[in-house]
Amino acid sequence: MFKHSMAKTTSTKRKTSVKTVAAKEAEPLKPRSMWAEIFTKVITMLLRGYKVDIYTEYELYKKPMRIDIVVINLLEDVVIENTVMRFFKKHNVVEFKGPKETLNIGAFDKVLSYFYAYLSQKSARFDETTITFVSTKHPKKLLKILREDRKYKIIASESRGIYYITIEGVPFAHAPAMQLVVSNELSAADAEWIKAVRDDWTAEYGVEVLEKVENTADSQLREIAHLLWLANNNNWKEGGMHPVLEKRLMKLMVESGAAEKLRLEGWQGGLQEGWQEGRQEGQQEGWREGIEEERKKNAKAMKAEGIDVKIIAKITGLTANAIKRM
Repeated sequence: MFKHSMAKTTSTKRKTSVKTVAAKEAEPLKPRSMWAEIFTKVITMLLRGYKVDIYTEYELYKKPMRIDIVVINLLEDVVIENTVMRFFKKHNVVEFKGPKETLNIGAFDKVLSYFYAYLSQKSARFDETTITFVSTKHPKKLLKILREDRKYKIIASESRGIYYITIEGVPFAHAPAMQLVVSNELSAADAEWIKAVRDDWTAEYGVEVLEKVENTADSQLREIAHLLWLANNNNWKEGGMHPVLEKRLMKLMVESGAAEKLRLEGWQGGLQEGWQEGRQEGQQEGWREGIEEERKKNAKAMKAEGIDVKIIAKITGLTANAIKRM
């Protein structure tokens, strides 16, 4: 059964802060993907009640990076009561890949490059930072490269769909804590809304979601359900019951005010056209061209932090001689 799990804590409550930090120059940012936007809304909903700042755009370089990064800063010493987010520490970098995207080695290296720049800017320690990669699909090719070429260890957690990425022979003090979340493999009840951010809903699943939101006054939850419904409606569009169910959902959205909020944000008009077309244009080409550059950036950042050359070589895959020449 589709349940609405809400994270709770005994700490002092405050409104979760969601921030957008502009790039340092006027160069326009790549539009965030539809799925990254919805994923951010889900995370924001699940973190209500915790003292956190969520940065949906946190630019560290003069030229914006072409990745969908969310930075989540915990403002209190607390363990998040959620299967996916209990891994979080003080500073958390999260990368999300939706159904039409691939978490490959290029994306992995770009996130590491971003992470080390963030670490330096914030003067943060490895033991208070984490990286979370969320992918709707199991990234088999990436894991093969990490295991065989980079000598990483991939350790399955007790919770289905969550894997820890560690570096053999590298002390925890010199490497980021990393986890991979394969969202379509998640089974924990408190992760079901993260799992729901996908494009393979069946009509039955759509009905289950609709019946759930009909019984809640939570406008955030209704927003998310409506966006996911629209993103999936082609899956059952030809079915005779779809118009009736859509009418029920729209009635709920109008009554709660969520429909007007989404219209003002520009979600309604562009969902079926802009988000479904052209979001991935140029991404694969950019990743291929930037892999080596990002590895070098990572190595330089770690070298500047005084990390041993052998450790840097293990993390980045570069040779020790190449790192010494930097």
